Amino acid sequence: MEENIILEILSAFIHNREPHLNCDVQELKVFYTFYFQNILPVLAYMDKKWDIIKDEGIKRKLTDCYYQTVAENFKKVAMFEFMSQKLSENNIPHMPVKGWYLRTLYPVPELRTFGDIDILIRKQDREKADKIFIQNGYNVKENWEPTYSYYNDLSRCEVHTELMDSDLGKGEQVISFFSDALERAEKDTGERLSPQKDTHLIYLFCHLAKHLYKGGAGIRMYMDIALFIKANRDVLNFEKMYEDFKKLHLEQFFETVTLACCQWFQIELPFEINDVKSNSTEILKEYTFSADLFGKTRDKSVISIRNNEYGSKASVLRETLFPSIQKIEERYKFIKGRKYLLPVAWVARGFVNLKEIPKKLKYVKNVSKTDMNLVSEYDEFISGIGL
Repeated sequence: MEENIILEILSAFIHNREPHLNCDVQELKVFYTFYFQNILPVLAYMDKKWDIIKDEGIKRKLTDCYYQTVAENFKKVAMFEFMSQKLSENNIPHMPVKGWYLRTLYPVPELRTFGDIDILIRKQDREKADKIFIQNGYNVKENWEPTYSYYNDLSRCEVHTELMDSDLGKGEQVISFFSDALERAEKDTGERLSPQKDTHLIYLFCHLAKHLYKGGAGIRMYMDIALFIKANRDVLNFEKMYEDFKKLHLEQFFETVTLACCQWFQIELPFEINDVKSNSTEILKEYTFSADLFGKTRDKSVISIRNNEYGSKASVLRETLFPSIQKIEERYKFIKGRKYLLPVAWVARGFVNLKEIPKKLKYVKNVSKTDMNLVSEYDEFISGIGL
């Protein structure tokens, strides 16, 4: 019931109408669900417009959230415009994805929250881009190919030399599919590019799948897809996209998520869908609302065992404590093709994980106690949605 209330409020936001709430709203539960899903500013906006919440204490919190979010997003946008200009001045083609362009699809762009601004650049521009960020007051958070993370007091940027860094268990074709994303992109301003529409939507699905593999994805990711389809349905080539998803072995996932987004947010289906498993969108909805935006509040033990090559606790524990060379290479790209640098990677791993020891010990304990029936149930769910 609570999930349907939240979806009705979000649908009303998308379609710029009054929400039809035909039951009592448990205001505190709704407030915290919007909060954990990182969409609280949307509730704040809808309450300002339609007076959904009656509790004065919650109303005050929503008002504070609304103005704080708008102010913070103005600052982030201004900061990125500044950095985009600097990259352009240095002849560095760059393409922001996800939040930067998705916010323009929101009825109120400032209400689309984003932590990092994700930017794709060419590998050969990596060192130049690094200098530009550092010269302009950014600190380095992560510095491992293919993702570099920078932050200052106002904003965070993730600079990517590959749009996808995970094969989603489907093989290298998922990563290679986006390898020419910059070449396919459209001109924005200066050296800034915007993703080609079909490519961007396929990426949103793959990014969603990546988060589902890791632990979960909140309702905002599905709302982004719904808004994208609603805004671009007349220019998107769904037939071609379906063929692309078939090549990526993700066609069932594409259909399931598309159906879910259209049902949940009252969007007209863009193409006929017949092969989605019965009740899969309801199960997906329950799973989506059972954790926060990125599934961080969920115990990852079940997921790790299910995604493990051998599907066993022993294998997960061994991989956690003594990861394979392939896993080390995925994290520390500098050793790829240079196995003699493996000891350096192990030393780096030791320093990086030093403060993570208590968390790792808890994870190891959870894995050892995991009920394998839960692993089977999770496998049935994730396979049922096409992953």
